[in-house]
Amino acid sequence: MIVSNYTKLFSIEFLHDSYKDPADIFRDIYIVPDEDTLQILNGYRIRYKTDKNKLFCFVQTKALIDTSSGSVKVNIANKPLVNFKENTTLNFKISINSSQFLNSSNLRRFYSKDKLFRFGNDSGNKRDTLFSLSNKIPAYKNSDTYKPGMLVTNAGNQTFEAIKESDSAHPQNTTKIQFWSHVTDLVQYVNQSDLVNDTTNEKCFAVISISFNKSLPNKFSLLKKSSTVAEDNTIIGKDYLIHFKTNAVN
Repeated sequence: MIVSNYTKLFSIEFLHDSYKDPADIFRDIYIVPDEDTLQILNGYRIRYKTDKNKLFCFVQTKALIDTSSGSVKVNIANKPLVNFKENTTLNFKISINSSQFLNSSNLRRFYSKDKLFRFGNDSGNKRDTLFSLSNKIPAYKNSDTYKPGMLVTNAGNQTFEAIKESDSAHPQNTTKIQFWSHVTDLVQYVNQSDLVNDTTNEKCFAVISISFNKSLPNKFSLLKKSSTVAEDNTIIGKDYLIHFKTNAVN
């Protein structure tokens, strides 16, 4: 006899430093899969839900009923019931319900409506045990233009937020306190390197792309890749993170 069982495929935690209660973030934004992803979720027997400040995806696995010992025993195979194609990607759109979400963030200082933020498990941005779906905060460069709200790191791996605009014609490095504010180090905040052109006319604030590729950098993969059949496709149950920062200057 075969019965159904659902196992956590992955979770995404959303943090925003301006919210005292992290669960309030889903009061001001909402997340939905795009049309293609809805079909993939159905085909691969994946369910999604939000709880507090997290998005969860659960995938159906196979559970076998064993009565050979005279008692009922359930043996759960920690693998998807339906085999995934590695070139498949789940895309979730993030839209804003309340202006508070953006107005209280450093992102509003440089975000524009013809662009969107793109987050993904191909970022490779792992620090200790945290798997960030946003890209690493870029290093400061004299040749770049910086708008207020943008983040950079210096040679000492300290993080700074631009509080005044600078450009290649008038470069201002992170030692210039009238141009830069030191912020919490070692936190992988959403930043300008996550911003991309909205070439597909998504008309949303952000898109989260979760790939089924089993060879993603820094162990971001959802499933184990192994030449041993018994281990290949084992569900890892990855926990991802997207962290938004408050304004340094209003």
